[in-house]
Amino acid sequence: MTNEEFLDYLTEDEKHSLENCELCPRKCHINRIKGGNGFCNTPITPSIALIINHKGEEPAIGGKKGITNVFFSHCNCQCIYCQNYKISNNQTEIKTSYVSMSDILDKIELTLQTSENIIGFVSPTHQLPAMKAIIRELRKRNLNPITVYNCGGYENIDEIKKLSSYIDIYLPDYKYSDDYLAEKFSKAPHYSTIAIKTIKEMYNQKGSTLLKIGVVAENGMIIRHLVLPNYLQNSKKALENIADNISTNITISLMSQYNPPFRLAHDELNRKLTENEYKEIENYAFHLGFHKGYFQDLTSSESVLPDFDNNTFLKNE
Repeated sequence: MTNEEFLDYLTEDEKHSLENCELCPRKCHINRIKGGNGFCNTPITPSIALIINHKGEEPAIGGKKGITNVFFSHCNCQCIYCQNYKISNNQTEIKTSYVSMSDILDKIELTLQTSENIIGFVSPTHQLPAMKAIIRELRKRNLNPITVYNCGGYENIDEIKKLSSYIDIYLPDYKYSDDYLAEKFSKAPHYSTIAIKTIKEMYNQKGSTLLKIGVVAENGMIIRHLVLPNYLQNSKKALENIADNISTNITISLMSQYNPPFRLAHDELNRKLTENEYKEIENYAFHLGFHKGYFQDLTSSESVLPDFDNNTFLKNE
């Protein structure tokens, strides 16, 4: 898809946002229409690595049949431990399998037939115009799946305010309460303050109730937090920040699935979480008053891993 072809799908506001990019908190001010790529090193056309029925999400998101997940290439965060590193690393070549908007829509429509009527956009922050264009084009096809915004939490609050008519369920991470760790491990300055403000805006739009149709949610939000080995104080403070700034009535997803994809430069991260570490954070969440959420068995770190080379998700036997 050429830039010119893609621009025809965008609103004037979306075109303007690409001429002076402030889609994420980095506010690179790059003119992406003229070829500037900024921190995310991403063109304006949709860079989608994989569209697949994914059965590894929270039960309220995946239901019984799974969710149609749209995985965007590259990311506005660069987490050194990311399991999706093959597509999220901004220094790698853009991986995309879809050459036109019709290709994208056809694949989504086909995948929706095998999954729940729900679509998740994974790491969409730096490609918001593309995500919104896809949603509009799906609606033109009379396809109105429940939409999930699956992000790292490092968002521009002004852009989140524009998503109320597009997104049914927000699924943000709140990775760090410690800004030093955020910059060290994810190259995300001022992450804690920025993320809590944008998550609060999501909460203002959706509230604390996760509305469901049967087993599948149709509206609301879930806040995810990945517990890192050796950094339990970061997790405790993150939960405190959510409790103090959002609500203990919100649904949380406390993830134990940390699994370094390769040997890291930071030795303290070169192991999985222990049962005692996870249990300590789980108990602390209950201590703070959280009472709605999802908690993982430690085997989750070995259950479902992405295989972007083969365009699939595989059980790690």
